[in-house]
Amino acid sequence: MTIANKVNPEPTQTIESTRVQLTRIEGTLNLVADRVSGLMTRVDRHDSEIGILKSQSQTLREQAVARDATAVALATALKDADESRRNKDSQTWSPFAKTITVIVALAGIAGVLVYWLKA
Repeated sequence: MTIANKVNPEPTQTIESTRVQLTRIEGTLNLVADRVSGLMTRVDRHDSEIGILKSQSQTLREQAVARDATAVALATALKDADESRRNKDSQTWSPFAKTITVIVALAGIAGVLVYWLKA
């Protein structure tokens, strides 16, 4: 038994011609090329979709910054309005305070009148 018989135990099987082998290799290469071109098409499509997503995320980021600035401005305005209202309330007299002041004033006037009448 020779080395060729050990590698290929069936002597009836003939070695294919070089032309047939090259044709098979060419077919395989064509299949690989077709799959690679399909892959490139998908990569290009994904690349454009990634660009769209980046644009949308930038828009969302800008909207979030604007919303935060609006919220800060609104909070500042509400704080100023509340402080203004409190200052105004502390500067004006409530009806209860006015009533007590009138009663104390009338009592003081009555006390002075009683003092003068007895004198």
